[in-house]
Amino acid sequence: MPDNYVGKRVKRTEDPRLIRGLAHYVDDIALPGTLHVAFVRSMYAHAKINSIDTSAALAAPGVVAVYTGHDVAEKIGPVPCASALPELKVPDHRVLARDKVYFVGHPIAAVVAKDRYTARDAVDLVMVDYEDLPVVTDVEQATAGGPVIHEAFGSNIAYKLTSGEGDIDAAFAAADRTIKQRILHRRLAPIAMEPRGVLARYFPGEEELTLWSSTQIPHLMRTQVALMIGMPENKLRVITPEVGGGFGSKLNVYAEEALLSWISIQLGKPVKWIETRRENMAATIHGRGQVGDIEVAFKNDGTLLGLRYSVFADLGAYHQLLTPAIPTLTGLMLSGAYKISAIQMNIVGCFTNKMATDAYRGAGRPEATYVVERALDLVADDLALMPRNCVARTSLVLTSFHSTPRLVSITTVATMKQHSTRHRRSQAMRICARSRGRRARKDV
Repeated sequence: MPDNYVGKRVKRTEDPRLIRGLAHYVDDIALPGTLHVAFVRSMYAHAKINSIDTSAALAAPGVVAVYTGHDVAEKIGPVPCASALPELKVPDHRVLARDKVYFVGHPIAAVVAKDRYTARDAVDLVMVDYEDLPVVTDVEQATAGGPVIHEAFGSNIAYKLTSGEGDIDAAFAAADRTIKQRILHRRLAPIAMEPRGVLARYFPGEEELTLWSSTQIPHLMRTQVALMIGMPENKLRVITPEVGGGFGSKLNVYAEEALLSWISIQLGKPVKWIETRRENMAATIHGRGQVGDIEVAFKNDGTLLGLRYSVFADLGAYHQLLTPAIPTLTGLMLSGAYKISAIQMNIVGCFTNKMATDAYRGAGRPEATYVVERALDLVADDLALMPRNCVARTSLVLTSFHSTPRLVSITTVATMKQHSTRHRRSQAMRICARSRGRRARKDV
């Protein structure tokens, strides 16, 4: 095909404006009369809110309005969770805290001012009377009866789920050997180069709202924000300008997007909020956060029979869009590129006094890769099949993709990998030779 793009250099359409500095991110968009929003956020991981005094902030020059959780509780719907799991407990998480905070960074009040510096200074004038509560940050402690975060649920367990394929009990009963290993997937903050940002503009006459957001999901955001603020979806336009990194952290509908939309409607003016780096680390979703055990059943010849992964998933204090679903994606990918006859994953999703976890760079799949690769390393070490600096695997070969199940032992793979290594080395030498030939022709 003459228009085939394979093997050809293709210029990206967005590059010219980016390399010339002509592109626009949310904070580059300047609308006349824009007001700026800053948030009062909790310094406590778990506390009751006895009172909030906003009088000093409201009296500060340049401050236009201050909103608290009680001002918006009945006017803006809860932050959406799109995950549907059996018996899932979903907290009623609102855009601003009302009587209680349950993670550091939990937004309590929104200050609106004529410029961002005035808004930020006024945040320090809002007086919040906290009553400190016991905190649970360890996911296993949370499950075992630590301080309960959402009293209505009676425990910190959001859900339990067991999934898999094959007869895992029979696999372990038939095994010559078994290995068990503790596995940790540390919680992390995604930290995109550009923090989140929101700009909302409402036209009262047309009853139309335009929302600019550094998001990965403008279409879904349009649907969800319209539901949260009670606006017909065809009256809401969402624009995503350039996005300075997301990696899943911007694959969410956040409280700030709905709240700024509502504030713009109330004031009839554009309002903007640009996340600080401190806010980004505390109040944008986190990734990973799994603690569990892997168990492997295998034969003395290295044939894998079964893999069991029992995990506590740290969901944080509430659910963002896909929070409960992310650990289940780990289970879908547990086999990796290997043929394992029986696999089981046991998940306990738990609330802790932290920001919610959600999709980050693979959304549960990298955890699965780590689990299965580490499991196979453990088997290889236990059988002393190779030196520690070599990797033994039960790999899929082409015939393994046929309908007939086929198990490949680690010892077989050792031979396969030696052949594969020789093939890759010879292939690399041919590529280098061709490259040298091209350079020689250019010199001539």
